This record gives sequence, C-alpha cells and structure tokens, in this order.
Amino acid sequence: MSIAYLNGSWQPIDEARVSVLDRGFMFGDGVYEVIPVYQGKTFAEDQHLARLANSLNELHITMPMAQDAWRELFAEAIVRGGEDEAVLYVQVTRGVATTRTHIYETSEPTVLVTATKRAVRKISDQYRMVTKQDFRWGRGDLKVISLAANSLLKNEALSEGYDDAILIRDGKVTEASSSNIFVIKDGVIATPVADNFLLHGVTRGQVMALAQKHGMPLEERDVDEQELLAADEVWITSTSMEVWPVVSINGLAVGNGESGLLYQKMYQLFQELKHQSESGSVT
Repeated sequence: MSIAYLNGSWQPIDEARVSVLDRGFMFGDGVYEVIPVYQGKTFAEDQHLARLANSLNELHITMPMAQDAWRELFAEAIVRGGEDEAVLYVQVTRGVATTRTHIYETSEPTVLVTATKRAVRKISDQYRMVTKQDFRWGRGDLKVISLAANSLLKNEALSEGYDDAILIRDGKVTEASSSNIFVIKDGVIATPVADNFLLHGVTRGQVMALAQKHGMPLEERDVDEQELLAADEVWITSTSMEVWPVVSINGLAVGNGESGLLYQKMYQLFQELKHQSESGSVT
C-alpha cells in the first residue's frame, strides 16, 4: 500500500495536498531523498540523511527534525506502507509563503515522506543510452526538486528510442539524468569526480567502496566523451537502479553488447551488501 506522511498526518498518497503557495510548488524550492528498503530495513540511511542535511544547509532551509526523529518516521512509514521491498521518498520544501515572491519568508518547512512498493528490474533488461549536452545549472551536487532540465533530457532520449541520456559538459561526462556513470576499460573502473556538476550518489559511493575493498582498480577523475564511447563496460548507479549495465550508447554496442565480467562481479557484491543490510550489519 502507498502511504504518505505530510506535515504530521498520515493519509493515502493520492489524498495528500499542499497549498498552491508552497514554495516547492511555486519555485521548486526544496530538496529530496530516495531511500531503498530491503526486507523491511532502510539501506544506507546515514548517508541519505547526511546528504539531506547538506542540501538543506546549502539552500538555507531549516532542518525540520532531528536525526532520531527522521529514523522513527522512516520506520513508521515502512510499517504503515506494509511493503518489505519499498522506496521511501523524502521531500522538504521551504514551506508555505504568504504571497508569491522570490524573497524568502520565515515559515515552517513542508515535510513529505511517502512509502511505495519498490519496482524490481530483471537482470535480462537491456539499457540503451544516448549522449546529450549537459545544460543544467551548476549545482548538480544538491538533490533539489527542480528537475525540469533532467526530465527534458530524459524524455528527449526516450522519444529517440533510448532509455536515458548520458550528459556531457565541455567534453567531459557528468552523469545521466538520474544516475551516476562508471566507465571500465582494460579492467580499470573510472567515474567522474564528484564536483558541483553532478550528484554525489549514495549508491555511487557504495559501489566505489566495494571496488576498493575487493581490489578492483578504481579511478575518480575526469572521463571524456571519447573514453566513454570506447569503453569495455559502462554502468549506471542509483537508488532505483542499484548498479546496472549499459549495453549501447548512441546506437553502438558497449563492448560485446552484453553485461561484462566486472559488472557481474560488482552486481553480486552489491547484492551481498544488501543482504548484510537486511541482517542489520550495514547502515
């Protein structure tokens, strides 16, 4: 069952309502997090809460509750949602203004948490991508709800027969519309530096840590477009996709057009990490 918590009350998700003067509605003035739930337990909760705090701080939005209160709220959302395999969506906006104005007013932040069933992808799913110029604003490191540009790029890719876009800025790879990018060549894993142009993905960090722990060569550095197109393997990482192989870019096969050996190893390592989380040994 899909359930929503909105400013202190629980209700069916399709009944949740906010004011038209909420700055999230008027300006996209807010931030969000997406937290996976495996076997009734949140995964990487600490990292998601830390990124939420950073995004709020950078936008000068008051943190609406303490970390322990967030944890209690997430636990209640999981119970009320009734799904062991779920996704928690967390959104905090600057709140409801008295009038539409660019000037910040003192107001209570709007807090929304939803719990919905998690969609599970099949390992046989193929993922095809196309390169697009990254014209978004210069603070991609903040997980803001203003996603018009990301949505435009994603839907352009879909209309052209692809699944998503890989974004290029000044000849360098940044990320996809809603996921981070890993490029593999000759057994070495490379991923773009986590600067202000791309989201510092929690799943990205988990995959990097797994690579380092298991002796898989890893470089965090600039990745240019030609290197991307010549890669042996390309992966995307996100909360919803976890770690997933890209089989073609711009209509040309990546490697042999199938998931590569390093991907298969990383996929298994990530599943084992999830299992540790289910047993309570990972936060």
